Parts: sequence; C-alpha cells; structure tokens
Amino acid sequence: MRRSGFTTRLARCTRERSPAARWSASRRSATLAVLGLVCASALAGCGSTATSSRGPSPGAAKQHSAKLSPTFTVNVELAPVSGKVLVEQPGMRFVALTAAELVALGTVIDTRAGVVRLTAAYPTPGHGAVGEFQDGIFQVEQERTNAGLVDLRIQNASSAATCGGPPRANVPARLSARQLGLLLGSGTGRFRTDGQFSATTVRGTKWGVRDRCDGTLTIVRQGVVAVTDFVTHKTIVLHTGQRFLARAP
Repeated sequence: MRRSGFTTRLARCTRERSPAARWSASRRSATLAVLGLVCASALAGCGSTATSSRGPSPGAAKQHSAKLSPTFTVNVELAPVSGKVLVEQPGMRFVALTAAELVALGTVIDTRAGVVRLTAAYPTPGHGAVGEFQDGIFQVEQERTNAGLVDLRIQNASSAATCGGPPRANVPARLSARQLGLLLGSGTGRFRTDGQFSATTVRGTKWGVRDRCDGTLTIVRQGVVAVTDFVTHKTIVLHTGQRFLARAP
C-alpha cells in the first residue's frame, strides 16, 4: 500500500529528529562552547566558530594555539602576535615563527622585529603564565621551585666592548652606544627578566628591562615589580611609573 504524502513527510521528519541525531547536534554545540572558554582563558579570541567550505576563518590560527598544552619545566608555547619573530631551539638554527608551537626550554627568541605571546604551565594543572614580549632577544627557562617562575634571560645584541669608546660600524643602528640589550613585557603570572646587573621579578604587570653600559635599567609601566641588584645584593620594590638603575661596578 502506497504511503500518502503526509505519511512520507512524517516519516522523514521522524528520522531527522531521532535521538541519535539530536544527541550529535547537542555534542557539537557543547564542543563549540568549550572551545570558546579555552580561548578566553588563553587571553586570545577564537574568532568565528562557524566552519566554511571556503577555508579557515581569521581566528583559525588562534584556535589551534588554544589546543596546545605546554608541560611544566619541559617546554613553553610560543605564538606570533605581529611582525617577524625568530626562534632558536637548543642545537638548532634560528627560524621564523609562523604559527603557534611548543618549544623546549633553553630556546632563544628574537623579538626585535615582532611581538610573541609566551604561555608556560605551572605545577598545578590548569594554571600558568601568559605574556607578550617584544624589542629584544631572550632565552626562556623555568624553575622547578619558586612556584614555576618563568625566567627570561636577556641576550645582549651589542657587546660591552662598545661601551669604551664612540659607536662602531658593527653596532646595530637601533641600539645606542650605551644600550646593549632590551626586553619589554606585558603579562599575567610569575616572570623574571634577567639583565646583566639585576633581575626583575613580576606578577601581572607591564615592564621593561634595558642592559646598558652603566648598568641595568628597569622601568614599570603598570603594576609592581621587585628588582634584585646583583652588585649591592639588595631588592627594591617599584610601582607604576617608577624606574631603577642597577649600576655596573
């Protein structure tokens, strides 16, 4: 017996709204919601969560970044924010950072022509430090103690030998005769920037550290930092707008 048009449409509707189909749709919605929460916690927008046959959305790279999971005292996540960022992992050469990736501790990052976002894990699962860095070259390390402090060691782009006389031809034009190295940072979490004559420990702030011929200068743009002077062995607390020069001996 042939089904009527109404019976056929009713059967089709029943198949399309079966419990399995409804559960699958619910799971897709929940997955998209979780991705949104992960991106928010990583301080990076996901862009549109909708997919398109015409290719990935502008936020696709940041969605990929959110899926990476750095391991405490093993590696960190690096993601390019703007400009050109170079990375040199231990035993390798400098290469351009074109997308988010996990790199081993001991990696050297060159941000003189760009901005990089760095994410590190803490001993407690689900917790970590996130910061953006620029205008310098630094090596990243992490301590097993001290609540997983992330160490950023400035690599001076100019030799201290240039301090003894007038500027030389081999000194980069962007550096003055008195400035040897620089690193600007902004982030949340426990970071320490090591210069030649001092170390600056921060916890969610905006700061800059400059290695100079006459010492290491720390400038606080926002928040509070503690500067340890390697020469006097004293610790100085700085607030927004303050600066301190740890003088060379």
